[in-house]
Amino acid sequence: MMGEKLSSTARKLLSGSVLRLANLVAAGASSFLLMPFIVHHLGDRLYGFWTLAAAFIGYYGVLDFGITSAVSQYICVAIGRNDQSECRTVFNTAFRIQSLIGGVALLVTAAIAAAAPWFCHNPTDAALFRKVIIILGVNMAIGFPVRTFAGVLEAQLRFDVQSGLGIFGLALRSGLMVWAILKGGGLLALAWMVLFATVPVIILQIWFARREAPWARIDHSPVGSKIAKRLFSYSIYTFLGMIGDMFRFQLGPAVIASFIGLAAVTHYRVASVFTSYYVNSVICAVGMVQPVLSRLHGAQDRNGLEKVFFFATRASLCISIFIGFSLIGWGKPFIARWMGPKYQDAYWPLVALSLAVLLDVGQSPSINMLYATFKHRFYTYLNCAEGLINLVCSLLLVRPLGVLGVALGMLIGAFLIRIVAQPFWVCKVSGLHFGDYMRFMGNTVLRCSCLMGAVIAIVSWGLRPSYPWLVGSAICATATYAAGSWFFVFNQREREQLLSVVTRRSHEQAKLASISAAIQ
Repeated sequence: MMGEKLSSTARKLLSGSVLRLANLVAAGASSFLLMPFIVHHLGDRLYGFWTLAAAFIGYYGVLDFGITSAVSQYICVAIGRNDQSECRTVFNTAFRIQSLIGGVALLVTAAIAAAAPWFCHNPTDAALFRKVIIILGVNMAIGFPVRTFAGVLEAQLRFDVQSGLGIFGLALRSGLMVWAILKGGGLLALAWMVLFATVPVIILQIWFARREAPWARIDHSPVGSKIAKRLFSYSIYTFLGMIGDMFRFQLGPAVIASFIGLAAVTHYRVASVFTSYYVNSVICAVGMVQPVLSRLHGAQDRNGLEKVFFFATRASLCISIFIGFSLIGWGKPFIARWMGPKYQDAYWPLVALSLAVLLDVGQSPSINMLYATFKHRFYTYLNCAEGLINLVCSLLLVRPLGVLGVALGMLIGAFLIRIVAQPFWVCKVSGLHFGDYMRFMGNTVLRCSCLMGAVIAIVSWGLRPSYPWLVGSAICATATYAAGSWFFVFNQREREQLLSVVTRRSHEQAKLASISAAIQ
């Protein structure tokens, strides 16, 4: 029975991982197709304006105060304990808190809109900025209560549903944005399209969450003060970690706009768009391991928790090194073909950002471990320290080095925290043996790096600014690296586990297909 349960969980994770990666590929393809289209229609300045507005809206994420992650964590632990009553209490308490946060988001939107002249000295720009911020702010505000339902789906391991809704929302949003641009619309029209595309996704997300979890119902019971206190005691550190992430990933456009100009923000965006999908790719592949670790922690299964952790770490490093080295190898010719020679100055910032992200996401399962075992406050301290180092270094380097200086600021912070401090602290607070962990990490990094170096050497014939050559070499590199990783990186036990999950899933799909055919 336990084996069947674990196998079912593994199949859910595999299905969710595949769909999340498909969603990310679709989002990446949409972004890479839309970005030059929008930039060439609006120009560098207006696109920089749009990027800056999006950055302001991105800051709204801190209003969540980490409640979404706390909801998923406590529901996962309750599921591990088989306690549906606690699941229901956590859900209703969190929904009320998130609804209040949505109201706060509306007030913040009104304040930013009123302060628009401070950000834009031109009255026309200020009026446009005010309207765009109001629309995007309302879009974010209505999304806060719905995050509770997203936490339910995550706790139920229904990443496939989340990904399917993401693909649907992406297709709707992209289609509406292209239609608006072709009809002569500007930034205001783009903001309206984002809002219109969000509403049906929200409705479907609520419906799926209610279907998957019968206890996910809004009732009129009073707010559970004890549950609320536990949620906030967990989420406060997540919130501070989000502040650190904001300093690490989202202040770049603001620093560049302040010291260089809006046009330079677009050039930085050309580099950072790659790394944003880099981060999301690894999260899609292994980030869903946190609910599993949370359930194992709730069940007090320490042996199972460590096995899942080490396997996820190997997978994370394997994927991270492939993507990071690929961005460095294929980045320059791709930018030249994608955006044109004018934007080739984005390549070296891309190199710096790719290395910084590699140092970060390669160890992402260790962060999942801290959150799953309620030790994430230590990660918060590290994250905030890296954010401050990033900000200080970016401010010092932006004038002499321009856009590259901001990217180097991020790399310096990542090196000092992710290489020097994080492994030691993760092992100390999680009870892992530091020597074993570092040997495991070092062995995996060495194998993956050697393999990727050989792959790039093999496919160097395709590194030229031509889509057919780039795509052909990328496909060849992916197939070669995947085959090499299977035999050179993963051990026999790990290969057998992966095969058992895949083959059992394929057998179930074949059985369902035969039943469907018989019925027809």
